[in-house]
Amino acid sequence: MLKRCLSPLTLVNQVALIVLLSTAIGLAGMAVSGWLVQGVQGSAHAINKAGIAAHAKLPSLAAVPLSEKDKPLIKRNGTNGI
Repeated sequence: MLKRCLSPLTLVNQVALIVLLSTAIGLAGMAVSGWLVQGVQGSAHAINKAGIAAHAKLPSLAAVPLSEKDKPLIKRNGTNGI
């Protein structure tokens, strides 16, 4: 029995071992990926909420009346003016 364990592997056994190791590496990678996704999910939710809050401000900012002294600022930012 010990002699058989120490002998070189046959081609079929080598292929089977490679498939098993590849499967194990793939499963480990998917497990790590799932673990990382769970850890990042809270941060993504917070970023999404911040984006929603920023977009909610846009209509109110567009309603702010501008005066003549604000026209140079608008032209500097690349728009055509009021």
